[in-house]
Amino acid sequence: MKIYKAAIIGLGPSGLAVNKILYGDSSSEVIAFESEDINKRDNYFGFWLTDWMKPFENIIEKKWYRWNIGNKNINIIHTSSDKPYCVISFKKWKDFCLETKNKLEIKNKKVDKYFPIKNYFKVITDDNTEYYAEKIYDSRSIKEKRDELLQHFYGINITVPDNTFNENELTLMYFTGEKNLLHFMYILPFNHNKALVESTVFSKDVFNNSWYREKIYKYLSQKNIIDFKETGTEKGIIPMFMAAEKNSSSPNVLNIGIRGGACKPSTGYAFSFLIKQIQSLKYSKKNSVNIHKFLERKMDKIFINFLKNNNEDGQSFIKLASNLNGNEFQSFMMGDSNLLTKFKIIKSMPKLPFIKEIFK
Repeated sequence: MKIYKAAIIGLGPSGLAVNKILYGDSSSEVIAFESEDINKRDNYFGFWLTDWMKPFENIIEKKWYRWNIGNKNINIIHTSSDKPYCVISFKKWKDFCLETKNKLEIKNKKVDKYFPIKNYFKVITDDNTEYYAEKIYDSRSIKEKRDELLQHFYGINITVPDNTFNENELTLMYFTGEKNLLHFMYILPFNHNKALVESTVFSKDVFNNSWYREKIYKYLSQKNIIDFKETGTEKGIIPMFMAAEKNSSSPNVLNIGIRGGACKPSTGYAFSFLIKQIQSLKYSKKNSVNIHKFLERKMDKIFINFLKNNNEDGQSFIKLASNLNGNEFQSFMMGDSNLLTKFKIIKSMPKLPFIKEIFK
């Protein structure tokens, strides 16, 4: 009977990070279970270049030191000289995490269940095959909760024949003014001729692809971008609530990624936090690490409740952006703001609705 050092359930960005960061420099044998073809996935992960992300700087595909937030009436420009906004594609991340000394065996199967036997675990897959491992890293998707906010998005990669885009400035949030709906466009210009154009919504319900595509085409038309070619798409759903599953009583079962609470609810940023989570697990004897500080979690909860209970169209984000500089804004988005910036954030919020949420 073969017993692997670890079993990774789900080979998304967090599962891949476990293989690279926790076992990549060892001779350990690790097994991973992933039912989808990871070679067909190629979406982008966005983040600001915090200190804990600097070890991965050599695989960053694009950096922007300048970004804008606004709507049809206002355009706020932020800059940062030392903490640019960055993207890494899933393909780059996958290739990087699979270049290791250890032996990783990938099974194209779903895990039905796992349970402890003595000092290891039995893993049973959907074809009733049994595998054995000393540790379990579980990154499977969590169930969406009713009446909770979700960040959902659909984007298209486009190329244009002429020099259309300013490749040195990304559009982080362009609020389109939808009635009773927080909707914005997110534009990543990779060069003058190539960009990702994404429609993003904060709401309890997810829409069909045609809804997002209509908004994207409307936005492109308003910008007089008519002649373009689609080269790919991406879509996703991110929970805007504390999504961590309850941890096992065993120190050798670890929930990771969004399942392990890596996502920052108020902004939907997850990739850099799941990296921080896996890095922290490397030096922790516990089966979980809380990477979000108490005050950040409290402020996130208040902010999310405010968004849920008010017909927000983006004005709060615009006011917040106008009251903060680039470094302060990125520290809010990345959950690393100091007390002065936190005070500015609170001061930027609509007073009465925000106070009501504090005392609920």
